[in-house]
Amino acid sequence: MRLPSLQTLPLLALPLLTGTAAAHYPVTVPHTSGQTTLRAEPRRVVALGPHALDLLLSLGVQPAAYGEAAQIATRDYGSPIRQIRYLGSRVTGAPINVGDRFNPNLEVLLSVKPDLIVGENYAAANYPALTRLAPTLLLHGIHSGDWQKSVVTLGRALNREPQARAVLSRHATLIRRAAQDVPAPLRGARALVVWNAGGPQRDVFTVLGPRDWTGGFFQSLGFRLALPGSADPSLGEGYRQVSSEALAGLDADVVFLIASSRNTTAQARRDWQANPLAQRLNASRSGRVYVLDQQLFGRLRGPIGEELMIRELQRQWNP
Repeated sequence: MRLPSLQTLPLLALPLLTGTAAAHYPVTVPHTSGQTTLRAEPRRVVALGPHALDLLLSLGVQPAAYGEAAQIATRDYGSPIRQIRYLGSRVTGAPINVGDRFNPNLEVLLSVKPDLIVGENYAAANYPALTRLAPTLLLHGIHSGDWQKSVVTLGRALNREPQARAVLSRHATLIRRAAQDVPAPLRGARALVVWNAGGPQRDVFTVLGPRDWTGGFFQSLGFRLALPGSADPSLGEGYRQVSSEALAGLDADVVFLIASSRNTTAQARRDWQANPLAQRLNASRSGRVYVLDQQLFGRLRGPIGEELMIRELQRQWNP
């Protein structure tokens, strides 16, 4: 069974998208860096990063400008289908590149004349400067359940609260059906979800737990997460870092290996296959190691991202 997309789930939610009553502005919206007052409905919105872009697109809002990681040397976004990975095909215009999503170019941002800037709490150091240019919302998005709260916040700011409720309704149906669609041998399996950066760190794995957005996603599909004791509070993301040797104590039915940082899925697969300790795991012997891209399984962290993640898992489960 193939899952329907977010656009078709469910029909009963579609009436929520029409006949929306006008919001009573000004509207004051709380977020991670304080609270922001909008005097009128925003028309030109800046998305600082893929997480913000996922949320905006899910509400039917196209970005006037977009910011990405500093190390991505893209001069503009004239071809968003190619340049904005996974979400580009949903961008109908050519958003202006404002530079680093955590430290955007303020001069370029000013030229965009935004009504609203949407980013993540990582940009908190620049929040005062951003708010001088336009109302700014900085959202928390790395933990399980974060985006569901953020889409409601955005819906209120953008006068799209019915759309936000529809997104949540469709997503709940999508996850429920996805859990039912997990292949029988994997249903309820003990799963090890790890990041691996490759290179000098190819023998170090960051285990993801239920509080992490990615770990929580797999748990929502019915997997039981394999975890190495208590969480490491020093890790801003993830649960605990372990060596190849420690993987033996976390022997699981299935492994979801996420190529992180500058690692690639092809290289992560080669490194795993060349690792004699990793090959001893039950998941390796049974052919249940799935190699995934962190851009999709770690950076979008929104409703569209989760739909695409399900599609990718289904593709690998049913080649």
